[in-house]
Amino acid sequence: MLENKLKNEYSLYLLEHKNNPVAWQPFTYQITETAEKENKPILLSIGYSSCHWCHVMADESFSDNETAEFINENFIPVKIDREEYPDIDKKYQFFLQIIRQMGGWPLTVFTDPDLTPFYGGTYFPKNEIQGIPAFLNVLKAVSELYKNNDSKLDKIRGNYRNFIKRFNQTDSDFNDFQNYTKEKEISNFMDQADRQQGGLKGNSKFPNIPVMNYLLSFAENDENIMKFLKKTADQLCSSGIFDHINGGFYRYCVDSSWNMPHFEKMLYDNALNAEFLTKLYDVTKDPLYLHIARKAADFILEYFSTDFGLAASMNADSPDENNNLVEGYYYKIFENDIPANFSENEKQLIHNHFVFKENVLNLQDIDYEKYVKIEPVFEKIQNSINKEKPVLDTKVIISWNMLFVNTLLTLSEMTNDEYYFQMAVNLYNKVKNYLINDDGSLFRIKYHKDLAFNHRTLEDYAYSIDTTMRMFEMTKDRVMLDFAVKLTKKMFEIFRENGVLFFDTNHDVSDTFDEAVPSAFAVALKNSEHLSEISDINGDIVGKLKDFGADRVLKFPAGHPTLLNYFKFGI
Repeated sequence: MLENKLKNEYSLYLLEHKNNPVAWQPFTYQITETAEKENKPILLSIGYSSCHWCHVMADESFSDNETAEFINENFIPVKIDREEYPDIDKKYQFFLQIIRQMGGWPLTVFTDPDLTPFYGGTYFPKNEIQGIPAFLNVLKAVSELYKNNDSKLDKIRGNYRNFIKRFNQTDSDFNDFQNYTKEKEISNFMDQADRQQGGLKGNSKFPNIPVMNYLLSFAENDENIMKFLKKTADQLCSSGIFDHINGGFYRYCVDSSWNMPHFEKMLYDNALNAEFLTKLYDVTKDPLYLHIARKAADFILEYFSTDFGLAASMNADSPDENNNLVEGYYYKIFENDIPANFSENEKQLIHNHFVFKENVLNLQDIDYEKYVKIEPVFEKIQNSINKEKPVLDTKVIISWNMLFVNTLLTLSEMTNDEYYFQMAVNLYNKVKNYLINDDGSLFRIKYHKDLAFNHRTLEDYAYSIDTTMRMFEMTKDRVMLDFAVKLTKKMFEIFRENGVLFFDTNHDVSDTFDEAVPSAFAVALKNSEHLSEISDINGDIVGKLKDFGADRVLKFPAGHPTLLNYFKFGI
């Protein structure tokens, strides 16, 4: 019988499950041999440390002895930190889309011993709720289907393989893209725009910054687009998605009005949201956008800093007065968090501008001048809060750090603020020193002085090259250009095959789509083409990549705003 082997891992997410009665195995490709030997399907559970629903499922099901016993007897249970293995996460999130399931975390996938998926979902409750089946019932049904070699599973496997084969076929190139009209491009995104509430239509609200950046390219010449972007930015600056008391953006809001967030704070969200607001400020000159961008950046620099770079995230959950982990407990404002020493003027400001939605602070009727006047109130509330802060996941992820360097460079460039430029240089040099080798090879994650995690992905190279090129453009330092060339050649060596840049080193995951972060393929292509014009990077290689990217855009335009932005505007 397998035993839980997570106690020797370094991922905070994995360590949070080291005492589960489930016999969790850390992910390696050798796990397939164990599954073959025991003739059991694999249960993949993928999440991250700051994820609220990951904690819920761990408490409800993975800590439950009956559930754990059934898992251990019938499956090979594998726990994966999606921040360590984003390629594995992408592969199985895509599988959920194929079988018409909603993606997200925790990701729960059942696979054959060779890791071919045949069933999956996200969060399953311990007891059935709102039509979502109880997890133990799911486990029993899946186990029964697998043991009986049910034809339903064969059909799912076949459909999956056939879909992947068809999906990866290409029949267009960049010449075909020339006929793609601007009007058609814009409609792909503006048809999704929620013009009343900002953001894209849906019951939840994500910033969707790659889409916003694409639309920003048209905004100065299109009043409707500008109005929509400003509405979205106003929500980012005033709603519950921003922590007005402490600083920093939450990942998303669970309602269409942006009132109630999921409370995890991710490095990449804060990087992208702050950069978007800074770019929009440059166009609109609305000082509130720049103010909130600075506040988010300053929060990250103060609270996420480690010896090796910036931490990955801050947890959604924190202990309440009974030491129970509660989502958003630290961030919600309760009666005993509010001090009694407000002046009459401050009380009037609170009356005019504060709106609490389930103890989450939103602001109404706000602009830059009013926001600045309210900040002493924020400070008084912050100083009066006497609660344990959420845990920081201190893993340093190179790609996310490079995104944040870019944000600091943009802040510096748009404001002529030398402070942000120096912070960018310091962070870039720190990350480069600890995570990039002289030969251009790099590590994805730094855990501590003597441990780096080397499951590198295209994202890590693409963002590192992009930031190095930004540094070159701003400093004109030839060393930066030469280093970008070295990284690009190493990227081609590791990820390129038959005109495609794969996301992973095994060339198993081909992904060109934007998600919460910009497409690594698009970022890599942009910089590779630029470098082919000023260095010895092979232009023929770049041309084939461009053809592949154009095929993807023509087939799935709404999923590729960053590629579209590059093809149309070179940015």
